[in-house]
Amino acid sequence: MPAPRLDLPLRDPYVIEEERVADGRIGASEWKILGFGLAAAIVVYWLPFTRFVFSALVTLFHELGHAVAGWLMGYPSIPAFDFVYGGGLTPHGEFHTSIAVAIALVFAYLGWLFRENRKSMAIIGALFLVWLYFITREWRREIVFAAAGHCGELILGGIFFYKALSGTGWRAPELERPLGAFIGFFVPMHTALFAWRLLHDPAFFDWYREGKGGALMNDLEVVALNLQIWLGLTPGIEGMARWLIFFSIVPTVVALVWYLERSRWHRVMRALRTADA
Repeated sequence: MPAPRLDLPLRDPYVIEEERVADGRIGASEWKILGFGLAAAIVVYWLPFTRFVFSALVTLFHELGHAVAGWLMGYPSIPAFDFVYGGGLTPHGEFHTSIAVAIALVFAYLGWLFRENRKSMAIIGALFLVWLYFITREWRREIVFAAAGHCGELILGGIFFYKALSGTGWRAPELERPLGAFIGFFVPMHTALFAWRLLHDPAFFDWYREGKGGALMNDLEVVALNLQIWLGLTPGIEGMARWLIFFSIVPTVVALVWYLERSRWHRVMRALRTADA
C-alpha cells in the first residue's frame, strides 16, 4: 500500500469543489420545446375530454401540496382522489404535538449542520420562526393547509418548466423535455382559468361555494373566511381568485429567471453550503 503524500494540502471538509455552471440560454431547441409545450397545453385544455383527463395531474399536484403542508403543520395527511364528488381530497388527522416536535428537531439539526455558515444559520432561523408562527394557532394551520393545494400545483408546474428548459434530471431529454414543457404550461393555465371562471361564471361560483357535498368548504373559501374572522380582512372568494390568477404566473417567471441566471444562483447556493471564512 503506497504511503500518503505529505506534500499535498489537507482538504477542508467544508469547502465545496468549484462547479462551473453557465447561464441558461433560449436557443432554437428551447424555443421548439416551449412552443410544443404551449401548443399542446392549449389544445389539451380546449378539448373537454383531454382537459378532464389531464386535470387529474393538477389534482395530484394539488393534493400533494395539501399533504406536505399537513405534515409540516402537525397533521397526519394522505392525498387521494375523490371519486364521489370529483377532484381530490386529503384527509388529515388531529394535530399531533409529537410531529411538531420532530419538525423542530429537524430545524435544530439543520442549524447544527450549517453552524459554520452565518447566512445559512440566519435563513434556517428565519424559516423556523415563520413555521413556529403558523403552527402555534389552529386558524393559522388551517390557512397553510388550505392554501397549500394551489401552491403545490404552481410550484410543481414551475419545477417542470425549469426542467424542460435546462434539460436536467431527465433520462430521455429529447422526449421528456417537451412533456415537461407541456406540464409547465398546462398546470398554471388550468389554475388561472379555474380562478377566472370563479370571477366570471356565476353558476361555477355557486357550485364552488357549495363545497364538497354541501358540507366541506373549498380551499379559497377557507382561507378567505379565516382572514375575515381573525384579521378583519374581507377578500372573499373573488379576492382570493384574483390573487390566484396573479400567483399562477409567479413560479414560471421564477423558473425562467433562475434558468437565465443560474450561474449566479449556483454560486449563492454554493456559498450557503460552505463555511464562512
